[in-house]
Amino acid sequence: MSKKEKRKLFLYSYLKNRNLMLGTVIVLAVVLIALFSDWIAPYNFDDANLAPKFTRPCAEFPFGTDEFGRDMFSRVIYGSRIALRVAVLAMLIEIVLGVSIGLLSGYYGGNLDRVLSFLSDLTWSMPPIIMSMAVITVLGKSIDNVIIAIAVVSWAQYARVVRAKTQSLKNMAFVETGIAFNEKDISIMSFYILPNIIPPIIVLASLSIPSTIMSTTALSFLGLGAQPPSPDWGLALSSSMSHIATAPWLAIFPGIALVLTVFGFNLFGEGLRDLLDPRLKSR
Repeated sequence: MSKKEKRKLFLYSYLKNRNLMLGTVIVLAVVLIALFSDWIAPYNFDDANLAPKFTRPCAEFPFGTDEFGRDMFSRVIYGSRIALRVAVLAMLIEIVLGVSIGLLSGYYGGNLDRVLSFLSDLTWSMPPIIMSMAVITVLGKSIDNVIIAIAVVSWAQYARVVRAKTQSLKNMAFVETGIAFNEKDISIMSFYILPNIIPPIIVLASLSIPSTIMSTTALSFLGLGAQPPSPDWGLALSSSMSHIATAPWLAIFPGIALVLTVFGFNLFGEGLRDLLDPRLKSR
């Protein structure tokens, strides 16, 4: 099959995949909103005005205002930046840690494999939110520490997948050819094995972003993540609890933004999995 035919087949499979199409549209919308927040939001997220506090949704303030008169529409728009920043940075750290440990464990085996597998299994067995809270308690409350905490407790899923794939690839002919030509171990892992496990890594990364966003929101809701006056969605939901009866829009709109973002990334991840590995196609 020629490259042109492969591209046509890929494009056809992509357009036929409804989950991936809808997920792509939602994810692109969230990314564009985050990138162009300064132009989309009519106000800065911390612009306070006591005159119109607790204003109901109207033409001037589509999502209403909070107890400080801050425009909720602007805060929800700016909150998308925080959600994506945490998700992407945490994912990158997880990939670096998990892929490195998985490659070393699967390639060398022996005692190193037993030690690294034990660490992976130990990390995997603990509740992520509890471990994240413990890490943040040590490091302190901030959104940067949330990124570190989520990455520290979530790398094991990558390590397990990469280890299994590496073990199945290291005895194949093309790897043994590299060894026969005295290639260094780091070169074999980087240029022979790693390129062949990129698809499952991409799929796992796309599927892990929703859980990362939810963990970030949960930690901010508990007061361990973003701190006032940050427009973080979790912080917005937390602060809205004391006004839920009189100003429900303070919780409704950040909640809708969170649900749509997580839903979009879930669809995108599932569609990407179906496209890159049809054997795992969801039924």
